[in-house]
Amino acid sequence: MNRKIETIREGLSPRTRSSLAATQVNLRDALAVWRRTVEVHLRLWKMNLIAPAIEPVFSVLAFGWGLGALVAGKVSGISYLSFVGAGILGLTVLMRAMFETTYAAYFRMVYQSIYDAILATPVDAESLAFAEILWAITHAALDTLIILIVLVVFGAATSLWATLAAIPLLVGSLFIAGLSLGFTAHIHDIDAFNIYMAAFFTVMLICGAWFPVDVLPVWLRWVAYAIPLTESIDLTRALLTGRFLSRHAYEAAYLVISAVVACEWAMRSLRQRMVA
Repeated sequence: MNRKIETIREGLSPRTRSSLAATQVNLRDALAVWRRTVEVHLRLWKMNLIAPAIEPVFSVLAFGWGLGALVAGKVSGISYLSFVGAGILGLTVLMRAMFETTYAAYFRMVYQSIYDAILATPVDAESLAFAEILWAITHAALDTLIILIVLVVFGAATSLWATLAAIPLLVGSLFIAGLSLGFTAHIHDIDAFNIYMAAFFTVMLICGAWFPVDVLPVWLRWVAYAIPLTESIDLTRALLTGRFLSRHAYEAAYLVISAVVACEWAMRSLRQRMVA
């Protein structure tokens, strides 16, 4: 059904399909799909607010004050509370974007057949994928705001640059949302997410959330910096504390490039799954 509709649509459309999936996105269609997801979320906003409001508070208490009390000196030139606060912020926000484009997206695609219904309209696969990624970033942004307030209250955010801490987190969310949606488009069994989740939470252990990457062996340090999530957390920590290093410029460029590549892959993958 979707393949037939897409064939007819392409036959009637005067534009030729570009090699870049991003150029096929219709912003008006993508925003319409995004608004639909937002309206669904608003009906459940009280339940969805519980986790981002409570979890970071106890995480800061447990790691910042509990474990931090055992750390006598500073970590990377800052208090452990500030150091781990950035890690908590990064992990929570990135996980939110990841879950929105894995289990939540899979349910909409397979069990609820929402993707089929959307693609039966003039919305194409690229616009649908972009809308899903946009929603993941939106949800991540809401969590960022809540957790930033918590960090300010606890004294983990010590710089005026903290107001810009959302930027690297949203770019990081763009990367993980694109990567996750691309993976989701390729699986046909929900149990396959066990492998993806195991890989995600394993690499998060070396991404500098709980301890500096510099303490790792050289070979493992290269692995950590190859994971864009490390750059997202490191840049967030720099903005929260106002401590900037020359490597942050390279990290920002690498993070943006990784996000663009991941989103392109997600759009191509969803088209292949739903249309081709």
